[in-house]
Amino acid sequence: MNRKNFTRIGAITLTVSLVMFNNSFTLAQNNKNESEATETIEELIVNSKRPTPFQPLVRVVSVFHKEDIERAAVQNIQDLLKFVQGADLRSRGSEGVQADLNILGGTFDQTVIMINGVNFTDPQTGHHSLNIPIIISQIERVELLHGPGAWSQGTVAYSGAINIITKTPSKTNLQVNLSGGEHRLFNSNINTGFITRSKEREGILFKKWDISGQVGAGLSSSDGYTQNTDFDITNFYSNIVLENKSGHSIHLQAGYQQKSFGANSFYSISFPDQFESTKLFLTSAKYLFERDRWQFSGTVYQRRHHDRFELFRKESPDWYSGHNYHMNNIVGINANMAYKWARVGSTVVGVDFRYEHIYSTVLGDQMNNPNRVSIPKEGGLYFTHSKKREIPALYLRHILQLERWRFTAGLMITSTYNSGESKDYRARVYAGLSTTYQITPYLEANGWINNSYRNPTFTDLYYKSPTQTGNTLLKPEEAVAAQVGLKLTKHKLKASLSGFYRYGYSIVDWTRESGSEQWSASNITNIASTGIDMYIQYDLSKSYINKIGVAYSWMNVEKKSDGLHSLYATDYLKHKVAANIEHIIISKLSARWDLLYQKREGTFLNRDNFETPYKGFFLAHLKIIWNGKVAKPFIEATNLFNTKYELIGNLPQPLRWIKAGITINI
Repeated sequence: MNRKNFTRIGAITLTVSLVMFNNSFTLAQNNKNESEATETIEELIVNSKRPTPFQPLVRVVSVFHKEDIERAAVQNIQDLLKFVQGADLRSRGSEGVQADLNILGGTFDQTVIMINGVNFTDPQTGHHSLNIPIIISQIERVELLHGPGAWSQGTVAYSGAINIITKTPSKTNLQVNLSGGEHRLFNSNINTGFITRSKEREGILFKKWDISGQVGAGLSSSDGYTQNTDFDITNFYSNIVLENKSGHSIHLQAGYQQKSFGANSFYSISFPDQFESTKLFLTSAKYLFERDRWQFSGTVYQRRHHDRFELFRKESPDWYSGHNYHMNNIVGINANMAYKWARVGSTVVGVDFRYEHIYSTVLGDQMNNPNRVSIPKEGGLYFTHSKKREIPALYLRHILQLERWRFTAGLMITSTYNSGESKDYRARVYAGLSTTYQITPYLEANGWINNSYRNPTFTDLYYKSPTQTGNTLLKPEEAVAAQVGLKLTKHKLKASLSGFYRYGYSIVDWTRESGSEQWSASNITNIASTGIDMYIQYDLSKSYINKIGVAYSWMNVEKKSDGLHSLYATDYLKHKVAANIEHIIISKLSARWDLLYQKREGTFLNRDNFETPYKGFFLAHLKIIWNGKVAKPFIEATNLFNTKYELIGNLPQPLRWIKAGITINI
């Protein structure tokens, strides 16, 4: 590689090649030796030799780095997302049991969940999309992407996406975390990172390859903060990168998760003794080849998710016909090729294919032979329903750099082939344009416009319960969205300001009439969403206060479905203020405060059957840590001031919860 043509910020390996990192640009490559020629700058520098085929149409607008993760009072991914700028995280169970993630006023079903750029979103329901097997010490950073631009790799994100980037170690290490707390909370995990340089492997099969990766596992459990909120969670995850000096690289990842938890009133307040057990397997393999002006990438992935839902955990009435069982499978493949032209930028062409399937006792079309597929480890029981769909896509993108301007334009053609009763084979075209203007080396203006869509989940189509009825005639929901913004990155100061607008039509929503407990799925809602997002952070480094930051989001959503109450689409976060302060207490003893204020629009039907608006609330989390070289003992308190609050109607969240533990690095 000609190093004279290359300048970058940082030295990392990731799936998305051009992202916002620390509110400045990062161009990722795979040759670790390039770090010798790294120069830190605060303006956009595009690689003039190689194309950037994984550059998204919308940039990462918020990043939560590993340093923030280590210092924050969080022990799992779901709690971490509460403090990410622009995210609306609504927990049902505590400590990573279950939560919904909303972006830009969208619903949890409208958010794409990615791990290292691979789309692992659950097709059954967004409630399960955050079932992620990664332990928190394995995360390099969490990226939040606004808008539908994640379809740059064949994936359409209706309102936005979250991308979890895992660590690729630079040296061999071992980390052990042990912690416990009130409500018999116990959390333990171990993670080992390894790296082998090719020069140390002369004479064996992999003598030309650098190999690096991590393997980790974790266990957590609690009796729960109130009746029937106990849980047991097991996680295992590994990612491995093989890099060849001739331009080849292979990226592998695999994960397993098992959860069992009391689901007190999770889906209906009429049944407080609910229980749920889930199991997840996921894998992916990516091959990347780079040479001169060419780049080729191919990715294959799969995800299998099992779910057993019990409306009655213990004794059940005579009318209860039995538990609900689901097993959904995702298999996908993505391939693209990019070429860097001499003067007119880079062109990317790619294909994507995704297969989604579910076996269930309630979701899907009735099977002709219901005794053909047995339910795993449920002797004598069989799935009775099934549903499958195939989603092919072809996409084209071009990136052009003209002095201070950068333009990205893209086009995607896709369709959905459904089995059974609900067929919709119409091809759809989606397009987008993104532009950036570098006003000064420190200040940029940016904007984008896209259209997007989302297929109904299997739950939207088929779910039936005493209080909910799905709709097999649902069509994909669609939207047009745009955003403009300013971003400042100068020395220790980082700031951003953006505004967006989205008009969604044929929105899939669950609605009910006033006073009724019966929710029905339909395409009747059109929604206009407007919002403002701002952020400022100052790094004082060597002073008493190390870092201080504050983010504010405002949202307004208007719907056109008068007389009906919305379960999701217009139940949105109106105001969110998230602030953090890191400071020294004494010597190596430091503290981090995470402060959060939220006010939600919308109402819920309370236990007395009255429409009840959501109340605003303020939370404070505190973590105190001793920053030793090997051992880092800590104590933390979540909801320090014992605030009573609800993220979802009729589901009170934990009060103050004291935890303590130690992190050991070897």
